[in-house]
Amino acid sequence: MDDILEANMGLVISIVNRFNPKNTTEREDYIQAGRIGLWKAIDKFCEDRGTKFSPYAWNPIRWEIIKEIRSSMKHKHSSLNTENEEEGGSYTPSDSFWEIVPSDLSTDEREVVRLRLEGYNFKEISESLDLNRSSIKKLFNNAVKKIRDNNAQ
Repeated sequence: MDDILEANMGLVISIVNRFNPKNTTEREDYIQAGRIGLWKAIDKFCEDRGTKFSPYAWNPIRWEIIKEIRSSMKHKHSSLNTENEEEGGSYTPSDSFWEIVPSDLSTDEREVVRLRLEGYNFKEISESLDLNRSSIKKLFNNAVKKIRDNNAQ
């Protein structure tokens, strides 16, 4: 199995390069995620189906990298907050945003906006607030409209 992993690392690298990692740390994270996808592809691949391995492995590798990107985006804000706290300040990137939010937003609208700013998608927000996705989208769109209207004045 290690031979197959090493033989197909070029495929992982070529897929990683398509995502244009910003630095070496991000690149290494993507490569590790790609290795996981490659391992999953090796585990599920069936030679009897008449397909070649590399086209088969493309999607599992790609999806693992996408999951890594989404995960890193969710945790991006928390790392910024940690750095600011170490410097002695209590400023968070979203403080200035909340100053321009109109006071007429409902509690649910505020919560949906807060969760979206933290990187959660509508599905995750709907699960945490126990509402369906269309309601979450409606709350978010209403909040955005109120914010735009408030700032246009």
